[in-house]
Formats: sequence, structure tokens, C-alpha cells
Amino acid sequence: MTSSIDGLVSGLDTTNMIKQLMQVEAVPQNQLKTKISVQNKAVTAYQAVNTKLAALATAAKAVSSAETWGAAKTTSSSDAAIVTAKAGTPTGSLSFTVDAVAATHTETYTGGFVSSVSDPVMSGGTLRVLLKGNGGEVDINPADGSLQSVVQAINNTANAAYKAAAVQVSPGKYTLQLTATEPGAEGALTKAADAAGGAYAPFGLDLLGGAPTTTTKGTDAKLTVGDPGTGFTVTSASNTFNDVLPGLSITVTKKQTDTPVTVGVATDSAAVADKVAAMVEAAQGALSEISTATATKGGTNPAAGPLPGDTALRQLSQGILSAVAGGAGNLGSLSAVGINLDKTGTLSFDRDKFLTAYEADPVKTQAYFDSYTEVPHAKANPAAFDPGWDTADGLARKLQTLSVTATEGVIRPTDQDGTVKQGTLAGIISRRNETIKGLNDQVAAWDTRLELRKTNLERQFSGLEVALSKLQSQSSWLSGQLASLG
Repeated sequence: MTSSIDGLVSGLDTTNMIKQLMQVEAVPQNQLKTKISVQNKAVTAYQAVNTKLAALATAAKAVSSAETWGAAKTTSSSDAAIVTAKAGTPTGSLSFTVDAVAATHTETYTGGFVSSVSDPVMSGGTLRVLLKGNGGEVDINPADGSLQSVVQAINNTANAAYKAAAVQVSPGKYTLQLTATEPGAEGALTKAADAAGGAYAPFGLDLLGGAPTTTTKGTDAKLTVGDPGTGFTVTSASNTFNDVLPGLSITVTKKQTDTPVTVGVATDSAAVADKVAAMVEAAQGALSEISTATATKGGTNPAAGPLPGDTALRQLSQGILSAVAGGAGNLGSLSAVGINLDKTGTLSFDRDKFLTAYEADPVKTQAYFDSYTEVPHAKANPAAFDPGWDTADGLARKLQTLSVTATEGVIRPTDQDGTVKQGTLAGIISRRNETIKGLNDQVAAWDTRLELRKTNLERQFSGLEVALSKLQSQSSWLSGQLASLG
């Protein structure tokens, strides 16, 4: 590496001169860095739009979903019953009495107690454990015969009909409790207890003074639907009754026979409106992001956006606006269902108008959003909308097609290889990143070139100082010689 001390002979500020010369030499590299900065801003802008369109795709898919349009809300006249409904559950009501809640069968050994869980409750031998269902029994060998080891051995038995616990009934008095793993009247432990005449005793074992007693009788939950005299009974091993009506589940919390419980299912129009509102908001968010990115300087814009006048983005913006302005196939203008587009290109949602239309004609209102014309072709799910092939008619389908094509990519009829093509924005971003990589490589090459140039300049100026020093020495010698001649 060459070093220099500013003009010891010449008096020149060589360091500053080299710095200024290098600034001139670095102009091409700085131009490359400016290009990189511009490209980075462009990529950031494309990514921001891509994020907005991905959100639009999600929102549009939600509005297109059958679950959205089948959303149901439930009511119950009593806290004795909690009701839930799946999407698509038929609307209506149901009255019933809660005749019984489910109980899990429990057996407790009360004939004897131990003062500690480490005390023995059996002296050697085996313990026969009942298995669930028709699995029969299996013999196990607790480690030391203590209450604790019996509990552990039972609970470690695969497919056991019950779980064991060491219960402290009072200070210093412990016993064994067995609780069926299956609830209700059909629990394996319940059936075994019934067969044993009221209690289930582990076979071949005199444990804690003999057989256990039934602490809780396993029973089913029971409803009487309709009039007690003419209605029908529904039972469940647990406190939840599934599909009492298709898609309707009822969970009972307590017995209630004096006054019938009435539960109802209605269309959740507010939930549908929320989904539509979210889609409109997402569409407007995408429009605003594109407008900011593609703005040109002038008028109300003091500065241009990072992608002024970008054709690809403006086509996407126009696509969103056209989807709204074009209506929904033969159904006509979307303003009929509360979707509005003003003269400035701003979208808005009239919730009240939508709800009025939906409550008047749910099927027609749904068609404004999720209708499409299927183009026959092979696809994984024949019942699903394919944005690459099928023709979107409803607004949600149109926005789904546009946003998915831009972000994820789709398979189109012309794609004979059957592979999903890269999203249009993803492709643009990828190409821009490749450009940035190439520019960075050029900048790195310039770093090497400029470092070499600086070294050469330092060497040249150092050589100049050496040459001037020699000339100065020669001049001094000549002056001395001339003086001696005088």
C-alpha cells in the first residue's frame, strides 16, 4: 500500500487533490448506486401493493365462501342450554325440557383407609384392570402395593376403563377412587358396576376392606323435545347433543323441567355484512396503495411516487374499478347491494342497503358476490371456483381472480404444462431484484477499480515529490558551484 505526506517538496495538498480526483472517478459508481436506490424503492412499492392485494384475495375468498353466506346465530331462553350452529344450519326453533344432565360413573373404596399414599393397600399379587369397550381385562402388578403405586399402575394401563386417584377424605385418611373414562350410562365402568350388583371391584383383590361403593352413578343427559306427553326423548352420554337439528349442537348445564327451554337459529346477516365490508375496505386499500405508488408530480402531488405512471399497477387499479363498475352479470349494478363507486374512484359500502337487500332476497344478494360460470375442465375439487379457468360474474369472484392472479398466480387454459404461473407482481418483483443484484455486482467491481485507481494516484504523486526533491537537490548543488566560481 502506498502512503504519502502532503507536498513536502511541492507544497501541494496532495491528499485533497487525490480525494477530488477520486470523486470524479467515482461518478459512474455513484450513478449505479442511485439506480439501486431507485430500484429498491420500486421493489418496496411493489411489495406494498402485493401485500394489499393478498389481503384483498383473502377477503374476497371469504365473501365467496359458502360458510360466510350460511353463517348462523343462535339464541337460548335459558342458561340451562348453550347452543351452537354450523354454517348452513336451517333456521328455526326447538323447545325441550332438560330431564337429566350427564354424569360420569365413580367408585370409591370406603371399607378401609390408609394414613399415607405410600402405605400398602395390597399384599403382592396382581390387580385386574377393566378395559374400555369390549376389551376385557388385563392383569397388572403395582410396584410395591402402596396406594400410590396402585394409582400409577392403573393410570399407566393403556385403554383402561377408568382413571385412578388417591383421595384424601379427611386429614390422614386416604383411599382409592376410580372414575370411568367414558361418560354416561354406557361407560364401561358403569356396565361393570351394574353387572357386579352395584359396584365394580377389581377382580382377585381384597383392596382396602373389600369392594368399592358407587359414589356417582353414570347417567346420560336427556332431553324431551316438544310436549312432555307427545314429544320424543333424546339422550347423550355427554352433556352435548350434536345435530339435534342438522348442524345444531346443544350443551346442557343443569336440569330444567318446569319451563321448556327454547333455542333458535337465524341467519347471521350482520356477520355476512362484516365480511363484505372487509372486502370493500381491502379493495379500497389496494386502490389507495396503487395511487400513492404511481402518482406523478404535478397538481396536488408535490412529488412523484416511486413508480410514477407504472402500467402494470394502473392496470390492476383499473381492474378493481372495472369489477365494481361492471356490475354482477345479468343482475345489474352493485349499488343495489350497497357497493358504491364515486367519481373520484373511491369505493364505499352502504351496510344498511346491503342488509335490506339480503333480508329481502338472500339468494339473489349472494349471487351479486359469489356467482360464476364454470368452464369444464379437470380440477382437484370439481365444486370449487378456479380463478384461472372459470368466468367470474359476482364481485367477490372477480376480485378474487384479479388479486390471486397478481399475487399467487393461476393456471390458465393456455398453460399446457398445467403448472401454476408466477403471480404477475411476484414476477415483477423477482425481475427487479435480479436487476438490483446485477447493479450491486457492478458497484462491487467499481470498488476494486477505484481502490486500484487511488493507489496509482498516490504512487504518482509520491513519485512527483521524489522527482521534485531530486531537482531541488540538483538546483542547490548548481547554485553552490556557481557561487564558488564567483
